[in-house]
Amino acid sequence: MSQDQRRGETIDRLLTAATEVFADVGYRAATLREICRRGNANIAAVNYHFRDKEQLYTAVLEQAMLAAGEGLVQIKPDDDLPPEEKLRHFIHQLFRSLLGADRPSQLLRLIAHEMVEPTPALNVAVEKAARPLDDILAAIVAELLGSAAEPTVVRDCVSSIISQCSSYQNSEAIIQRLHQINVHDPATIEQLAEHVYRFSLGGVRAMAEQAARGTTSPVRGNRAGFSLPPLSSPFHK
Repeated sequence: MSQDQRRGETIDRLLTAATEVFADVGYRAATLREICRRGNANIAAVNYHFRDKEQLYTAVLEQAMLAAGEGLVQIKPDDDLPPEEKLRHFIHQLFRSLLGADRPSQLLRLIAHEMVEPTPALNVAVEKAARPLDDILAAIVAELLGSAAEPTVVRDCVSSIISQCSSYQNSEAIIQRLHQINVHDPATIEQLAEHVYRFSLGGVRAMAEQAARGTTSPVRGNRAGFSLPPLSSPFHK
Protein backbone atom coordinates (compact mmCIF):
# COMPACT_ATOMS: atom_id res chain seq x y z
CA MET A 1 0.00 0.00 0.00
CA SER A 2 1.36 3.40 -0.98
CA GLN A 3 1.78 6.30 1.43
CA ASP A 4 -1.16 8.13 -0.19
CA GLN A 5 -3.36 5.06 0.19
CA ARG A 6 -2.43 4.72 3.85
CA ARG A 7 -3.11 8.41 4.39
CA GLY A 8 -6.52 8.12 2.71
CA GLU A 9 -7.39 5.04 4.73
CA THR A 10 -6.50 6.79 8.00
CA ILE A 11 -8.60 9.82 7.07
CA ASP A 12 -11.57 7.59 6.21
CA ARG A 13 -11.31 5.72 9.51
CA LEU A 14 -11.11 8.95 11.49
CA LEU A 15 -14.06 10.50 9.69
CA THR A 16 -16.19 7.38 10.16
CA ALA A 17 -15.34 7.13 13.85
CA ALA A 18 -15.75 10.86 14.44
CA THR A 19 -19.15 10.87 12.74
CA GLU A 20 -20.34 8.11 15.07
CA VAL A 21 -19.01 9.80 18.21
CA PHE A 22 -20.23 13.30 17.36
CA ALA A 23 -23.67 11.94 16.40
CA ASP A 24 -23.84 9.98 19.66
CA VAL A 25 -22.82 12.65 22.16
CA GLY A 26 -22.38 15.96 20.32
CA TYR A 27 -19.31 18.10 19.76
CA ARG A 28 -18.60 19.21 23.31
CA ALA A 29 -18.90 15.79 24.97
CA ALA A 30 -16.91 14.01 22.24
CA THR A 31 -13.26 13.27 22.95
CA LEU A 32 -10.41 12.73 20.54
CA ARG A 33 -9.39 9.75 22.65
CA GLU A 34 -12.69 7.97 21.95
CA ILE A 35 -12.63 8.93 18.27
CA CYS A 36 -9.11 7.58 17.88
CA ARG A 37 -10.02 4.41 19.76
CA ARG A 38 -12.92 3.69 17.40
CA GLY A 39 -10.88 4.72 14.37
CA ASN A 40 -7.82 2.70 15.32
CA ALA A 41 -5.62 5.79 15.06
CA ASN A 42 -3.65 8.05 17.37
CA ILE A 43 -4.23 11.67 18.32
CA ALA A 44 -1.18 12.69 16.30
CA ALA A 45 -3.04 11.53 13.19
CA VAL A 46 -5.94 13.87 14.03
CA ASN A 47 -3.52 16.76 14.48
CA TYR A 48 -1.74 15.93 11.23
CA HIS A 49 -4.81 15.51 9.01
CA PHE A 50 -7.33 17.87 10.64
CA ARG A 51 -5.29 20.11 12.95
CA ASP A 52 -7.73 19.92 15.87
CA LYS A 53 -11.11 18.68 17.07
CA GLU A 54 -13.00 21.65 15.63
CA GLN A 55 -11.61 21.13 12.13
CA LEU A 56 -12.37 17.40 12.35
CA TYR A 57 -15.95 18.19 13.36
CA THR A 58 -16.36 20.62 10.46
CA ALA A 59 -15.07 17.95 8.07
CA VAL A 60 -17.56 15.45 9.51
CA LEU A 61 -20.47 17.86 9.07
CA GLU A 62 -19.45 18.70 5.51
CA GLN A 63 -19.12 15.02 4.60
CA ALA A 64 -22.50 14.19 6.13
CA MET A 65 -24.16 17.02 4.20
CA LEU A 66 -22.46 15.95 0.99
CA ALA A 67 -23.80 12.41 1.46
CA ALA A 68 -27.29 13.82 1.98
CA GLY A 69 -27.00 16.37 -0.82
CA GLU A 70 -29.03 14.35 -3.30
CA GLY A 71 -32.09 15.12 -1.21
CA LEU A 72 -31.92 18.78 -2.20
CA VAL A 73 -32.04 17.83 -5.87
CA GLN A 74 -35.15 15.73 -5.25
CA ILE A 75 -36.83 18.43 -3.16
CA LYS A 76 -36.53 21.12 -5.84
CA PRO A 77 -39.66 20.91 -8.06
CA ASP A 78 -39.73 21.25 -11.83
CA ASP A 79 -39.96 24.87 -12.94
CA ASP A 80 -42.93 24.21 -15.23
CA LEU A 81 -45.22 22.96 -12.45
CA PRO A 82 -48.02 25.21 -11.15
CA PRO A 83 -47.01 26.83 -7.83
CA GLU A 84 -49.54 24.72 -5.90
CA GLU A 85 -47.95 21.52 -7.22
CA LYS A 86 -44.48 22.90 -6.52
CA LEU A 87 -45.49 23.34 -2.89
CA ARG A 88 -46.97 19.84 -2.73
CA HIS A 89 -43.83 18.34 -4.26
CA PHE A 90 -41.55 20.25 -1.87
CA ILE A 91 -43.45 19.24 1.25
CA HIS A 92 -43.82 15.57 0.30
CA GLN A 93 -40.13 15.30 -0.60
CA LEU A 94 -39.08 17.06 2.59
CA PHE A 95 -41.17 14.67 4.67
CA ARG A 96 -39.57 11.69 2.91
CA SER A 97 -36.10 13.16 3.49
CA LEU A 98 -36.76 13.71 7.20
CA LEU A 99 -38.70 10.55 8.01
CA GLY A 100 -38.23 8.01 5.20
CA ALA A 101 -36.05 4.92 5.21
CA ASP A 102 -33.27 6.76 3.37
CA ARG A 103 -33.21 9.75 5.74
CA PRO A 104 -29.66 10.94 6.62
CA SER A 105 -29.87 9.73 10.23
CA GLN A 106 -26.37 10.72 11.26
CA LEU A 107 -26.67 14.20 9.80
CA LEU A 108 -30.03 14.70 11.52
CA ARG A 109 -28.50 13.62 14.83
CA LEU A 110 -25.57 15.98 14.32
CA ILE A 111 -27.93 18.88 13.59
CA ALA A 112 -30.03 17.98 16.64
CA HIS A 113 -26.94 18.42 18.83
CA GLU A 114 -26.20 21.72 17.07
CA MET A 115 -29.66 23.02 17.94
CA VAL A 116 -28.95 22.45 21.64
CA GLU A 117 -25.29 23.52 21.68
CA PRO A 118 -24.40 25.48 18.53
CA THR A 119 -20.79 25.51 17.36
CA PRO A 120 -19.10 27.62 14.66
CA ALA A 121 -19.64 24.66 12.30
CA LEU A 122 -23.37 25.41 12.32
CA ASN A 123 -22.60 28.14 9.79
CA VAL A 124 -21.55 25.39 7.39
CA ALA A 125 -24.88 23.60 7.82
CA VAL A 126 -26.81 26.82 7.34
CA GLU A 127 -25.05 27.80 4.11
CA LYS A 128 -24.84 24.35 2.52
CA ALA A 129 -28.19 22.87 3.57
CA ALA A 130 -30.61 25.21 5.35
CA ARG A 131 -30.22 28.26 3.09
CA PRO A 132 -30.63 26.40 -0.24
CA LEU A 133 -33.74 24.71 1.18
CA ASP A 134 -35.07 28.04 2.40
CA ASP A 135 -34.44 29.64 -0.99
CA ILE A 136 -36.32 26.91 -2.86
CA LEU A 137 -39.38 27.23 -0.63
CA ALA A 138 -39.24 31.04 -0.59
CA ALA A 139 -39.45 31.10 -4.40
CA ILE A 140 -42.53 28.86 -4.30
CA VAL A 141 -44.22 30.89 -1.58
CA ALA A 142 -43.47 34.18 -3.36
CA GLU A 143 -45.09 32.80 -6.51
CA LEU A 144 -48.20 31.81 -4.56
CA LEU A 145 -48.42 35.11 -2.69
CA GLY A 146 -47.97 37.33 -5.72
CA SER A 147 -46.08 40.56 -6.16
CA ALA A 148 -48.08 42.44 -3.52
CA ALA A 149 -46.67 40.37 -0.66
CA GLU A 150 -44.02 41.84 1.61
CA PRO A 151 -40.69 39.97 1.96
CA THR A 152 -41.38 39.52 5.67
CA VAL A 153 -44.62 37.69 4.82
CA VAL A 154 -42.70 35.35 2.51
CA ARG A 155 -40.15 34.76 5.24
CA ASP A 156 -42.77 34.00 7.89
CA CYS A 157 -44.71 31.65 5.62
CA VAL A 158 -41.50 29.74 4.84
CA SER A 159 -40.67 29.44 8.53
CA SER A 160 -44.18 28.19 9.32
CA ILE A 161 -44.08 25.50 6.63
CA ILE A 162 -40.59 24.27 7.53
CA SER A 163 -41.56 24.17 11.21
CA GLN A 164 -44.59 22.01 10.49
CA CYS A 165 -42.49 19.53 8.53
CA SER A 166 -39.56 19.38 10.92
CA SER A 167 -41.72 19.03 14.03
CA TYR A 168 -42.53 15.42 13.11
CA GLN A 169 -38.83 14.61 13.05
CA ASN A 170 -37.80 16.73 16.02
CA SER A 171 -40.65 15.55 18.26
CA GLU A 172 -41.28 12.08 16.90
CA ALA A 173 -40.99 10.37 20.31
CA ILE A 174 -43.64 12.67 21.80
CA ILE A 175 -45.91 12.42 18.75
CA GLN A 176 -45.71 8.63 18.78
CA ARG A 177 -46.70 8.54 22.45
CA LEU A 178 -49.47 11.13 22.10
CA HIS A 179 -51.08 9.74 18.97
CA GLN A 180 -49.77 6.17 18.70
CA ILE A 181 -48.54 6.64 15.16
CA ASN A 182 -45.30 5.54 13.54
CA VAL A 183 -44.03 8.64 11.75
CA HIS A 184 -41.61 6.50 9.74
CA ASP A 185 -44.35 4.38 8.14
CA PRO A 186 -44.40 5.22 4.40
CA ALA A 187 -48.19 5.58 4.23
CA THR A 188 -48.22 7.79 7.32
CA ILE A 189 -45.46 9.98 5.87
CA GLU A 190 -47.57 10.63 2.76
CA GLN A 191 -50.70 11.30 4.82
CA LEU A 192 -48.92 13.77 7.10
CA ALA A 193 -47.25 15.49 4.15
CA GLU A 194 -50.58 15.91 2.37
CA HIS A 195 -52.13 17.41 5.50
CA VAL A 196 -49.27 19.90 5.93
CA TYR A 197 -49.50 20.78 2.23
CA ARG A 198 -53.22 21.55 2.37
CA PHE A 199 -52.94 23.39 5.68
CA SER A 200 -50.02 25.45 4.38
CA LEU A 201 -51.64 26.19 1.03
CA GLY A 202 -54.73 27.46 2.81
CA GLY A 203 -52.62 29.70 5.01
CA VAL A 204 -50.56 31.09 2.13
CA ARG A 205 -53.68 31.81 0.09
CA ALA A 206 -55.21 33.65 3.04
CA MET A 207 -52.04 35.75 3.30
CA ALA A 208 -52.17 36.41 -0.45
CA GLU A 209 -55.75 37.67 -0.11
CA GLN A 210 -54.69 40.01 2.70
CA ALA A 211 -51.79 41.29 0.60
CA ALA A 212 -54.11 41.95 -2.35
CA ARG A 213 -56.42 43.95 -0.07
CA GLY A 214 -53.46 45.85 1.32
CA THR A 215 -54.09 44.79 4.91
CA THR A 216 -52.31 42.64 7.45
CA SER A 217 -55.35 42.22 9.68
CA PRO A 218 -56.48 38.65 10.39
CA VAL A 219 -58.93 37.18 7.91
CA ARG A 220 -62.24 36.45 9.66
CA GLY A 221 -65.09 34.24 8.68
CA ASN A 222 -65.16 33.30 5.01
CA ARG A 223 -63.87 36.60 3.60
CA ALA A 224 -60.60 35.16 2.35
CA GLY A 225 -62.45 33.88 -0.67
CA PHE A 226 -60.32 30.89 -1.55
CA SER A 227 -60.98 27.19 -1.97
CA LEU A 228 -58.54 24.34 -1.77
CA PRO A 229 -57.97 22.07 -4.75
CA PRO A 230 -59.77 18.71 -4.74
CA LEU A 231 -58.12 16.08 -2.60
CA SER A 232 -56.05 13.73 -4.69
CA SER A 233 -54.35 11.81 -1.90
CA PRO A 234 -55.65 8.24 -1.42
CA PHE A 235 -55.64 8.89 2.32
CA HIS A 236 -58.49 11.39 2.02
CA LYS A 237 -60.84 9.51 -0.27
